[in-house]
Amino acid sequence: MTHRLSWRAAALLLTGACCGIAAPVFAQAKPGIDVCGIIAPAKAKAVLGALAPQPPATTDHVGFGIDSCLYIGPAQSGAGAQTVFSRLTIQAGTGKDAPDMLQMDAGKRKATIPLSGVGDAAKRNQAGSFVWAKQGGVVCTAEIANGLPKGLTADAAAAALGGLCRDVFAAPRK
Repeated sequence: MTHRLSWRAAALLLTGACCGIAAPVFAQAKPGIDVCGIIAPAKAKAVLGALAPQPPATTDHVGFGIDSCLYIGPAQSGAGAQTVFSRLTIQAGTGKDAPDMLQMDAGKRKATIPLSGVGDAAKRNQAGSFVWAKQGGVVCTAEIANGLPKGLTADAAAAALGGLCRDVFAAPRK
């Protein structure tokens, strides 16, 4: 029986074998920080309101020492296939590359307002929809995309997102 690789699989294997680039991606099968284990659905619901029906959230290792958790919240607008849902993303990272990568996210989202009481340093954006924080060697970002839930002010949203990063910092490390 002959087995054939797709061109994508062959390219991935060739890249890893020849250049050593793909090998680090496969090196960490489990996330370094189990973000979804720390930020359980109940905590996400406290920030977003009712969560849309979804499979259990699991932490994704997205590379560069960053681990991510995503929750889908209530519909914000639209109907059917055009429905826009609010989305809560929490990312945490350690190591050489994670701080720089997550700092770039803070820059892109214009997180320039200091946020007290979260880690060694923290800042948020004007809308309150994004928080960046750092404590020791751990960096955390938390973001509500596609609009804040109804009735949630920018200050309350930033405080809630900062609380999620505090939870990440307080969790025991492996």
